[in-house]
Amino acid sequence: MPPLTPKQKKAIRSAWPAEAPARIAQKLGVSEESVRELVGAATPAAASTRRPKWVFWLLLLLLPLLFFAAIEGGLRLFHYGRAERLVLQREADGEKYYQLNRQVARRYFAGDEVAAPDARSEAFAFHKTPNTFRIFCLGGSTTAGWPYQYNAGFPSQLQARLSLLFPEKNFEVINAGISAINSFSVLEFTRELVRYQPDLFLIYMGHNEFYGALGVASTQGGWKNRTLIKTYLALSDLRLFQLLRDGIALLKKPRPEAPGGHTLMEMVAADKKIAYGSTTYRKGRDFFAANLDEILQVIKKHRVPVVVSTLASNIAEQPPFESVFSQEITVQNRWKSAMDLGDAAYVRGNWSGAIAQYSAARELDEQPAEAAFKLGKSYQARGDYGKARDLLERGRDLDALRFRASSEFNQVIRRVCAGLQVPVAETEQRLAAACEHDLIGHAVMTEHLHPNQYGYLLIADAFLHAMAQQGVITPTAQWPWQRDLPLDGLLEIACITPLEEIIAAQRIRQLTSRYPYKTPRVLDVAADAEYKEFLQRTADGILRRSFSWNDGHYRVAEYLSERGRHAEAEQEYRAVIRVVPGNYYPYIFLANALIAQKKMAEAEEALMQSARYSVHLPFAFAKLGVLYMTQNLPIKARPVLEQAMATAGNSREFTGNDRSRVHYLYALALAQTRELDKAREHVQIAARLTPGDERITALQAQLQALAP
Repeated sequence: MPPLTPKQKKAIRSAWPAEAPARIAQKLGVSEESVRELVGAATPAAASTRRPKWVFWLLLLLLPLLFFAAIEGGLRLFHYGRAERLVLQREADGEKYYQLNRQVARRYFAGDEVAAPDARSEAFAFHKTPNTFRIFCLGGSTTAGWPYQYNAGFPSQLQARLSLLFPEKNFEVINAGISAINSFSVLEFTRELVRYQPDLFLIYMGHNEFYGALGVASTQGGWKNRTLIKTYLALSDLRLFQLLRDGIALLKKPRPEAPGGHTLMEMVAADKKIAYGSTTYRKGRDFFAANLDEILQVIKKHRVPVVVSTLASNIAEQPPFESVFSQEITVQNRWKSAMDLGDAAYVRGNWSGAIAQYSAARELDEQPAEAAFKLGKSYQARGDYGKARDLLERGRDLDALRFRASSEFNQVIRRVCAGLQVPVAETEQRLAAACEHDLIGHAVMTEHLHPNQYGYLLIADAFLHAMAQQGVITPTAQWPWQRDLPLDGLLEIACITPLEEIIAAQRIRQLTSRYPYKTPRVLDVAADAEYKEFLQRTADGILRRSFSWNDGHYRVAEYLSERGRHAEAEQEYRAVIRVVPGNYYPYIFLANALIAQKKMAEAEEALMQSARYSVHLPFAFAKLGVLYMTQNLPIKARPVLEQAMATAGNSREFTGNDRSRVHYLYALALAQTRELDKAREHVQIAARLTPGDERITALQAQLQALAP
């Protein structure tokens, strides 16, 4: 074919690509190949082998994803980073069980500037039995039971009371509270825990919305966008994301170390002055409302009951930490003059004068929390408790250092729960009713918001009555309140010993000796001077982690036993059993304390419990044999001594002397039941194990004398 003319080329270009090359060639009388060559169109054969354009773009998009996936795989291969699951699967003696991950809060605390607080290593059954009622408790440090370590917190006290009311049921009250976390963490925990057959959720949260991890004013977050925070949480399990986060943390300028170290309160607060009603304040409140709504939606979707508690804090005896002004400097000077005059009148006991001056200061500027608090204290001193309560609550709400939730947070709780028909435990009202003139103070609080053991009991009480009103466990009318105890009796069964009180006192003193407190708070523990000094040394060892909490209680129990104070020693062992009920070890020592008090039936029950948890070990069986033989019960002694002999080889700690004593007692039991041949056999074994033992020699002689 002749080459294309300029006119043909122009016609081809104007027709392409509206018309196919074959059609253009036919119209112009040229070859299809020349048309295709001009416009760059592939021949039919070539077109069949060319990949579509979308494949190219797909590969272009996939290349960076594959690159990052390779990095992620490499980081995981070399074990960089971590996947901090909330619930871990464990195994002991061939039995599987679940346990909360002690280090789960590392999800939310980047770098080393702030040490991530520990969760409690709460364990619960892998296979839930039909009579088990499983409760998950969610929240921050108040749920965790701070400043106490175990037994005083409301989940533990609630479990003790539920077991009292419903002894036929097995209650697993699992404390998933962690200091310095807020509703973002609780939302994540909720999504995980609904998979573990919960029967009830209890929620006490809201104080940490500003400074808790991922709070709007926290050093561990500080973001003002909820979608951004949730995206961060969704990505936080990726090792590549953790590498980036750790790198950013390394670039941060470290905070100067203070003498004695910083408290967690110091470390987490970034913005220390958040005015009531400010943009940051509203963000924190609104994030809380949105998170609470989503938490409850998740729980209700899984058809699990839930109770949410209102929040309580110390309004009567905790002055505001920070005041902020809304007016110019000239007004601030006049405000300060009025406050000074009010202070002078208050010191003289001139309540009316103090009220007049503090009121004048508030007329100049209502924003500073200090004026509202001092005016409230003046009305309290004058006996006008209604006005005092309103002003003290206002002082708490205006406090710009937001470690205490404002009144609006309880309004949010009631509103969100009402919209979803979720019951509310009115904890704030319950604690107020236990305080003089309904003003929450040190009668129930250790410092600004953490309850004392009595306050925690009242939180448990508020949750319990909300559960009863909703017919949880059993219909409301069938709750067996006749089995209940008065409050003093409930505190006794909670097993909160002086050691636990000393631990709390030392933690409170350490906390309140530093910013933002002005004066240290000292909690008194009733104990004689020598005993208190020993308790303080033991508490120091526990807090420094020189030895465990369990060992601390064993040391105190030993101290008490050596001084004949067996009833107090008993409580120390019971405290440990409340925390680790499936451990055989403390039951044996508990039995010793009970035997010393001549409580033989209780000692027998303790040893039987120990034997249930250590069927492959000899200790509890040997101890039961001793108990029965001292009571002249050879028939009961024989089977447990046989079990002790059968399992003696399973423990290196069961010495030759121990085995000798078991064989001796067994021989004695056989002799008393007239099985003399077997008795001689076992007394000879005892003699070989401990040659020269006078009791064994005497029994050998007696048995020989009875020979036919």
